[in-house]
Amino acid sequence: MNQPSTDPAATAGQHLHQFDHFPVALLEVPARELWRHLPGPTLISIAGQRPEPLFVSVLLHGNEDTGWRAIQKVLRRLQKTALPRSLLLFVGNIAAARAGVRTLPEQQDFNRAWPGTPDPATALARMLSRVVELVGQRAPFASIDIHNNSGRNPHYACVSRLTEPHLHLARLFSRTVVYFERPLGVQSAALAQLCPAVAIECGRAGEGAGIEHAAELVE
Repeated sequence: MNQPSTDPAATAGQHLHQFDHFPVALLEVPARELWRHLPGPTLISIAGQRPEPLFVSVLLHGNEDTGWRAIQKVLRRLQKTALPRSLLLFVGNIAAARAGVRTLPEQQDFNRAWPGTPDPATALARMLSRVVELVGQRAPFASIDIHNNSGRNPHYACVSRLTEPHLHLARLFSRTVVYFERPLGVQSAALAQLCPAVAIECGRAGEGAGIEHAAELVE
């Protein structure tokens, strides 16, 4: 595996690492073992036939692994062909995933520190602001942030804007769409400044139906 580059704009303690390809070895690595392969939060760029990328974020909460497993499923399906569209994949809280927890005690929540957060001066907030900057430079097509929840809830989508492009993206996932203004500093609200953006809630972690549903939306 090639070594990732480390963004020189990253601050001490919260480095953003970058790959210009998806290492094949990661197709079979569970979220808890990613720390053996990725040194920390990582932005992975995968070229596709259409240059404007789909941006997907996974593991903003370390115990919500449906997003990672859905991405693996999609990339395994398309392993022998070029992606129809470029993909930018942000793999977030790898340290918390190793421990199987949402967030480590000493950490700030990875889904409360995106642009719009009331605490923009933290190291994590600066790093996530850099992610948004890098994504914005690529003129993203759409953004999907993949989550789990703890109860037996139906799958649903969350939007911070009620314009048709955002609602259309949300309805591709579920007829149940939640509009929200709080909390602040979440990924989908930050990316809504750039493109249609949605957060999807895929039921409990580990459920096959949630993994397949998320994979279908990404595809």
